[in-house]
Amino acid sequence: MVTIRKIALFAIPFTLYATFMLAPAAATLQELQVGMQVPEFSLRTISGETRKLADLRGEKLTILFFWSTWSKNSAKGLVRMEKLYQQYGNRGLSVIGINADGQNSGGETIEAIREMAGKLKINFPILMDQGLTAFRDISVIALPTTIILDRERNISYELSGYPLVGVEELADFVAAAMDDKKPAILAGKKGYQPDKNALRLYNMGRNTLKTRRMADTAEAWFKKAIEADPRFVPPHLSLGKLYLQRGEIPAAKAQFEQSLAKEPDNVVAPCEMGMIIANEGKIDQGMALFERTLKADDAYTPCYYYRGYLLGKAGKQAEAQKMFDAAMAINPNDYAIHLYKARMYEETGKPQQAAEEYRKALAAALGLN
Repeated sequence: MVTIRKIALFAIPFTLYATFMLAPAAATLQELQVGMQVPEFSLRTISGETRKLADLRGEKLTILFFWSTWSKNSAKGLVRMEKLYQQYGNRGLSVIGINADGQNSGGETIEAIREMAGKLKINFPILMDQGLTAFRDISVIALPTTIILDRERNISYELSGYPLVGVEELADFVAAAMDDKKPAILAGKKGYQPDKNALRLYNMGRNTLKTRRMADTAEAWFKKAIEADPRFVPPHLSLGKLYLQRGEIPAAKAQFEQSLAKEPDNVVAPCEMGMIIANEGKIDQGMALFERTLKADDAYTPCYYYRGYLLGKAGKQAEAQKMFDAAMAINPNDYAIHLYKARMYEETGKPQQAAEEYRKALAAALGLN
């Protein structure tokens, strides 16, 4: 079974591997956060036209609503976004619905998207992210996800899932911004805005990984970003993930500890620390970190499949399956869910099930599902 696992891992192109395995920087988004600029993108509408973000951007605010036909709260979110669009669409608010059903949305899926948009009477543009390009470039980890941009494409607000309180806060944020008032919750959502040079260096590191250059080069860029702005957390998280990949556990722990020292409410670092601690044999402590993290934010999928993996190894298959199911419900496009499920089966003497999960992981990473 080690052979199967190695085949699955090494057959995944480094670009995709880096995209998923390198560092998250917030709960809703993996590598971007409030105050940072989203990349430009170009996607097709459900009628087949190609549209750019620049073409659809609002004069005051732009809402990006990532959704799917299978996520139970997407319909509610689409209706809420339509209401905001009707209220403020003629006052400088743009709403863009971005469907992220999967890697290769065929005719049936496109028809389902059209049917859902028609049934809900959606008037704002619906784009199809068939290759999940925008989904991954913007580093979304849950569906639905709502991101509010200012005039310069900077993230002003982000919300994963469809929590009732969060949705109402988001609506209040939009209302205040459209009336040129300072939203009451802006201070809590604004986030740390890094030095521009540090942000440029961090993006160089990210781009280095995407262009298949050596990981050592990315490491150097992340370190330079930290030097340029010691308070900037995402480079620490990126380095932590990079060191985990290499098996340099003490170095990874140091980066995650620094992340928590600088940003105590970050949900990524404690989840990664939980897995490191569990692998050191302190399983109860690791599981406690997962539980606390999910109570703070229930949309970070790694915490679910890390728990599932550990529960399965302990013989608690039913509980493990619930964790993997929860992760799939949030983001079935994350191939690491299948990888950890495969590891669980492999390490509990179930080679056939492990092989099947490795196959699914590879298919998800390559966009074959």
